[in-house]
Amino acid sequence: MIPMIVRVWCESGAGWSSTPVPVTPHTTSRDVLDCCREPGDEPCLLLSVHPDLGVHVLRDSELPLELAAALGPDVQFVLKYIDTGE
Repeated sequence: MIPMIVRVWCESGAGWSSTPVPVTPHTTSRDVLDCCREPGDEPCLLLSVHPDLGVHVLRDSELPLELAAALGPDVQFVLKYIDTGE
């Protein structure tokens, strides 16, 4: 199967940047996070953002391609780092 590409917006010290990530129907949100962040980076979440439906935090086992198909072309994915307070 040929993977589709989803863009994930990632926080960085210089603002926001878009990272293209190949996904298949079996790619989980944890897989996407592992593609976008460097090993040892702070903990983070993958969010889906839709202008009409708001923000949804994806669980590790959720399938971003399935979510994108359900929500349509207006959905965006965002990697958000978590401040653990340490």
